[in-house]
Amino acid sequence: MTRAALLLLLLSACRSGQRDVAAEVKAAAAEFDAAQLHGDRETLDRYLAADFVFVRGSGAVTDRKAFIDAFTSPTQKLDPFVITSPILLELGENVALVGGDAVLSGTESGKRFTERIRYADIFSWRDGRWQVVYVQVTRL
Repeated sequence: MTRAALLLLLLSACRSGQRDVAAEVKAAAAEFDAAQLHGDRETLDRYLAADFVFVRGSGAVTDRKAFIDAFTSPTQKLDPFVITSPILLELGENVALVGGDAVLSGTESGKRFTERIRYADIFSWRDGRWQVVYVQVTRL
């Protein structure tokens, strides 16, 4: 979903007086996933909260800079991925978890890789927009 489409969705929700949190978060998650796939630094920077925490598949805990660097590395090229067993849990009016399983594949420094993961992204409504505050990846 484009940024303009996301803005229209939010504007129409404001006019009706009711927010559709699930639809908003699904749209934000789709844009966030596309930014990862395409190495879109600007969009990743916009979505990741200043206090963002990233728990890698190895168990290492890192930050927003490490996440952005990983997904915008010029040596990495991701193949399109499909999310299976998707989950969206509204944890409150301003917090939601989006997750699922995926097979990530592509190349890193010219070498093919494939890994199956389960992930959880936690989105929080801050400063009038959805921001990602936490991502955890588990290798399957």
